[in-house]
Amino acid sequence: MAISANTNIPSIAAARAVYETRNDLEKAMERLSSGKRINSSSDDAAGQTVVSRMRAQISSLNQAIRNTSDGLSMLNTYEGAADEIEDILVRIRELATLSQNGTYTEADRENANLEVSSLISEMTRIASKTAFNGTLDVASGGTTYSFQVGFQGGDAVGFTFNKLFASSLGFSAAPADAIDTADRASQTVASADAALSNLNVARANTGAAINRLEHTVSNLMNVVQRTEEARSRIEDADFATESAALARANVLAQAGTAMLAQANQSPSYILALLR
Repeated sequence: MAISANTNIPSIAAARAVYETRNDLEKAMERLSSGKRINSSSDDAAGQTVVSRMRAQISSLNQAIRNTSDGLSMLNTYEGAADEIEDILVRIRELATLSQNGTYTEADRENANLEVSSLISEMTRIASKTAFNGTLDVASGGTTYSFQVGFQGGDAVGFTFNKLFASSLGFSAAPADAIDTADRASQTVASADAALSNLNVARANTGAAINRLEHTVSNLMNVVQRTEEARSRIEDADFATESAALARANVLAQAGTAMLAQANQSPSYILALLR
């Protein structure tokens, strides 16, 4: 091999090796400090594309979970109103049964009727005033609400609330004369039974919808978990691997720097030939 002063090939080779080692060292440090294997598209262009799509999906899925939970809150609001109306109807039926008994006087029936009138008014108030989020009327019924439960457009679940007004449930007794006589009390019992039957159908529909949305939330959470696992395998740094890479790069960088210094001293040997 020729001895040359103008071109120091060993120094060039050592410098190139040190440059590559420094890149490896900086990459390992970046991954360990960020916790990510992919910090830029240059690290893994194909992986970055997949991760970007997964992030969008995970974000939308988490929002879908919140949407579904809001839907559950809305349904439970309706269920709470229906439960109160059921208690009212049961009490009205109890008072109507009491009024049919021959041991009670007309004055006793009138006193019972005062409570029935008050209960009917409260049933109307509950049916007309129960709302969710200030503007969504969940008690008067007739409106279909759509809950977006997926990250894709159109992945929604619709639910129509049954009306909770007394007349809508089939309860026809007027507040003023619901049970002021034994005959009217008997009619009120029959009317309350019909209303309770219709209310049970409404509550069954609501209960089915609540169960469905609870399963929806559970499934969405499972999808989010599995998608996060896949994203993590692609994007997140393996600290054991990166720590080993950092240690290796550190040793090589120090050795390479030492060898570069030695290579830079090589031309000085030429002076010995000129003495």
